[in-house]
Amino acid sequence: MGAERLLEYWERREGAIEREREDPFRYGTELPHWKKVDAILKEKAELLLLGGNRSGKTEVIAKRVVQSLVANPGSVIWCFTATSQNSIANQQAVVHKYLPAEFKNLGRSRVHYVSYSQKNGYTSSSFILPNRSTCVFRNWSQNIETIEGGEVGCKEEVKPGTHNIGVWFDEEVPQNFLNTARYRCLSRADPKTGIPARVISTFTTISGWTNVVASFLSGAVTLEDREAELLPGERVPIVQQPVRKNARILYFHTADNPYGGWPAMRMQLEGARRDEVLTRAYGLPTKPSNTTFVNLDDRVVKKHQDIPCIKDKKNNPCQYVLSIDPAGSKSWFMLLVAIDVFGVHWVLKEWPGVDVGEWADLDRGEKGVPGDASKPNGNGIGDYAKIIRDMLQGISDDEILGCTDDVDIIIDPRMGSATYAKSEGTSNIISDLQDHDINVWPAEGLPIEDGLQAINSLLSYDKSKPIDLNNKPRLFFSDQVGNTLFCCMNYKIDDGMKGVCKDPPDCLRYVAIGNYSYLEDSELRITEPGGY
Repeated sequence: MGAERLLEYWERREGAIEREREDPFRYGTELPHWKKVDAILKEKAELLLLGGNRSGKTEVIAKRVVQSLVANPGSVIWCFTATSQNSIANQQAVVHKYLPAEFKNLGRSRVHYVSYSQKNGYTSSSFILPNRSTCVFRNWSQNIETIEGGEVGCKEEVKPGTHNIGVWFDEEVPQNFLNTARYRCLSRADPKTGIPARVISTFTTISGWTNVVASFLSGAVTLEDREAELLPGERVPIVQQPVRKNARILYFHTADNPYGGWPAMRMQLEGARRDEVLTRAYGLPTKPSNTTFVNLDDRVVKKHQDIPCIKDKKNNPCQYVLSIDPAGSKSWFMLLVAIDVFGVHWVLKEWPGVDVGEWADLDRGEKGVPGDASKPNGNGIGDYAKIIRDMLQGISDDEILGCTDDVDIIIDPRMGSATYAKSEGTSNIISDLQDHDINVWPAEGLPIEDGLQAINSLLSYDKSKPIDLNNKPRLFFSDQVGNTLFCCMNYKIDDGMKGVCKDPPDCLRYVAIGNYSYLEDSELRITEPGGY
């Protein structure tokens, strides 16, 4: 290059490094996958950002918090961690890193107050910028009453390139703090869209499927995924849509951060258990072993369009079973299951789906409360007959879908046969459905424990080995049956007959204990009589 050109290049390079070090707010590097954060915060009220170790979760949100405070006058943002010590050492330090250089040593005036030391963090655990934007650092070691009644977010429409951020949790937050924070964000919703101030949670899921994680991931649909470098043949999610419609889940993988030490991480995880690899490298939590259906995890959830009988119905014939769990004071629940020639059960459809609402809300009450989808809907027998026909649409060309030979419709034997009075006498649900040309049969009336064991038998396989033709469960779920997945993943026998999650597992166990299989027409052909 020659001495002069080499010197010029070196000076430009060193200048860029110095600017990034001194003022990362304006000159810091932004990684490509940070754009996914911006896309989600633009449209959704909540972001759960899970990630592997050193994947850059805290960095991106700290910068977005500072950008929002600087650009939008009068904003109020609460930043939470588990303890005040963690707040000073981690969250406050990274927020101060991204504060514009001209604000770092402002000191105190009648309007602004910015006083920071590396040892003690911000004075009074907060700072106020000249535009009256306020950042408050809190922790959930404090009494939850300290955040009751506050308002967070921006009162006006935010400037382009920034977000209306209300609360940021930088470690796994307790459920009660998350619930309270949601309601503190409502009064400062976006003027045009009505989306509340954003609630952001960032952490690595070391504790597995805690209540908060379960409330997001149970029944979540994968929108974007990629091949897992450390788990050959497997794919890991990048973006997921949880049952809660105004939320989104995003995964940061350690490999995406060139400053995160990925080569060392890769060496560290060689020969490690699959669960450890998923958590440390990709941010995926692993389910605890004390759940009812231990093998019900992401590996048995398939994209709807990739299920064989959906992708290529002609070459993948199935026996279809529609399972109904009726109710008196709340909505019915229904599941459509296909059993293929190999005995594999595919849960294809549910009603009501997550588009109607959540079947169970575990965020409220000691054991949860019924969700919007399970509440009374005013439907009569005729309405449910129409819903059944809609669920069976496309399975058969028979005009009367309820009477097809390739669909078995089964119902809770106790509730389906329960007698009730009518103006013309007495009847039951099974008889009334038959009056609408829907032939329904009582499911096997075996004990609940037998049905749960039947489900676990279908889910059984060697999890230490890859799923293949010789090692696979016989029960898979479409990613579109969100309420079923949520309830099955959170179902507990201890909740008893009145548990809010029991109805979808009930529908599933009616199918599991029925021992259904697909039979070719030739197997049902009458043979010639004979004897000896």
